[in-house]
Amino acid sequence: MNSDAEFLGLESTGEPGRYRFVVEPHLARHDGYLYGGTAIAVSVAVAELVTERTTLWMTTQFVATSPPKEVISVHAEVLAPGRRTNQVRVTGTDSNGVTMFASLGATAHLRPQGLTGAFEKMPDVDPPEKSIPQTSPFQAMLRHAGIDYQVPEEVQRIGFTQVIEFREPTIHSHPDPGPGRSCFWVRRVDNEPISAAIAAFMADMVPMSVAHAAGSIGGGISLDNTIRAAEFDETRWILIDMRPHIAVGGYGHGSVFIWSQSGRLLAQAGQSCSLIQFSPEDFTAMAEAQS
Repeated sequence: MNSDAEFLGLESTGEPGRYRFVVEPHLARHDGYLYGGTAIAVSVAVAELVTERTTLWMTTQFVATSPPKEVISVHAEVLAPGRRTNQVRVTGTDSNGVTMFASLGATAHLRPQGLTGAFEKMPDVDPPEKSIPQTSPFQAMLRHAGIDYQVPEEVQRIGFTQVIEFREPTIHSHPDPGPGRSCFWVRRVDNEPISAAIAAFMADMVPMSVAHAAGSIGGGISLDNTIRAAEFDETRWILIDMRPHIAVGGYGHGSVFIWSQSGRLLAQAGQSCSLIQFSPEDFTAMAEAQS
């Protein structure tokens, strides 16, 4: 099975707690620069490698971004080692020593007999096999907005979307109805099981849902990403259940609930972002830049 480290291109430098990765196309945004979802995924992965424990939570502040092929150095430190819980700090810097992201989180040994329960309700949606394939989530948002425009092929498969398969289910009922609620089934294109790190990578879609709730087509630049994780099973598909909260002065906040195909709540994620509005002309310009 491909590990998180393999998916993210993480390599050990040989020094304790120190790793590096290259900003390859599948770890980038549509413009080729470092993707916010990559930053939190790397933080989760290295925290688990260093502590040999399961992630409980991770918050990543996305400080700056890096161009294609930049080498990012990652340093994971155990700030408070405990018998069951480790408090961890992870920092990513570019080749000039400039901080790209800074993360805090915790990993733990789960107690088999410890309190366990899930207290949220999953939306009633079609399963993946009955859902609409989408090469880009923006295509679905354009359709919801009533805009008859096909996102160019050159744009659909650049950046992180080239390693993720999206399917949009019909939502029959939602436990928290409101504007901008949207759901996508997502999986790795290599169909490997999804871990907490890769779920965090996939969940970086709050800006799109906030823009949708505000009656716009858009995305955003990550300011932070957070994941609070339960125990992951061998699920290949996860349901990204987006619930936007608020937009103010061009910034947005929202949550994502992450469900397994069997209906288990795997994690709750959240994000704050600087919002960017799109138009079909912007997608056309992106396609021209790729040619």
